Amino acid sequence: MENDSGKALEVFNQQIKDLVGIYREALSGLGMSENEFWIWYSLLLMEGSFTQQDISVMWSLSKQTVNTIISNMVRKGFASLEVIPGTRNRKEIRLTKAGRDYGERAVRPIFEVERRAIEKLSHGERAACMAAFHKYIGFLRAEIRRRDGPRGEEGMA
Repeated sequence: MENDSGKALEVFNQQIKDLVGIYREALSGLGMSENEFWIWYSLLLMEGSFTQQDISVMWSLSKQTVNTIISNMVRKGFASLEVIPGTRNRKEIRLTKAGRDYGERAVRPIFEVERRAIEKLSHGERAACMAAFHKYIGFLRAEIRRRDGPRGEEGMA
């Protein structure tokens, strides 16, 4: 049984790396990092408004990474930061017209490729894939936290 789960884990991890490689290849011609892409993806294609904290949590990116990318976007005139009324210092990230135009040229085509690819899966296949992946991530997170203990000290020999 352990051999079966070991082989499944090997294939699963290879597939994750393959997926990451596909995005890296798609972005190589744009001069855009993967982290920058996911921030553009959020601001351009996802509904709602976002702060740097929101994006940091959503994509598991460090606050410093998000801050650096957003600061560069603001410097280039692609985004602005607007203080959210009633908060001390939370700022909503908004794309400027130039930012939206750039995102439509750079990010939208990748999204359209993703959409066409996922539409080739049946509704049931999509649901099963998402459910299994969500479940695996939850189990993995719990196991790592259990192993690391409350301060991340156990099992780190």
